[in-house]
Amino acid sequence: MNAFLRLVSEAARLLASEPEYGAWAWEVHHSTKKDAPSGTLLRLVEEMKKAGFARSIDVSSNRAGAHPGTHEIGFDSAADTITLRHTARSREGFARGALKAAQWVVGRKGFLNLATDEHG
Repeated sequence: MNAFLRLVSEAARLLASEPEYGAWAWEVHHSTKKDAPSGTLLRLVEEMKKAGFARSIDVSSNRAGAHPGTHEIGFDSAADTITLRHTARSREGFARGALKAAQWVVGRKGFLNLATDEHG
C-alpha cells in the first residue's frame, strides 16, 4: 500500500496543473467493515491534495461480501481516463506490512512515517 500511496501522489502532482482532469477515489471492502470511507481512502485523498491536486475529488465507498479491499484512484478528461487500483487478495499483505513496519521502527525515536521514511 505504501508503493500505491506514492504512485497516487505522483499522479496527482503530474495532473494538478492539467485543469481538464477531474478525479475520483473509490473503494470496496467486506460487509462487516465499520468505517466508510476507510482511513486508507481518506489518506489517499489527503496525499492527492498535498501533492497539489486542488480540484474536487469525488469519494465513494462500497461494502459487500468478504472482499478484503480494493482502492481505486481515477483521473478523467474528455480525452482519456487514467486509473490506479490496488486490490488486496488476502490479509497476508497487511500482516507482512505490519512485520516490515515493526522491523523498521527498531532503534528509531520520535514521530515516524514509514511511507516517507521520515522520523523526528
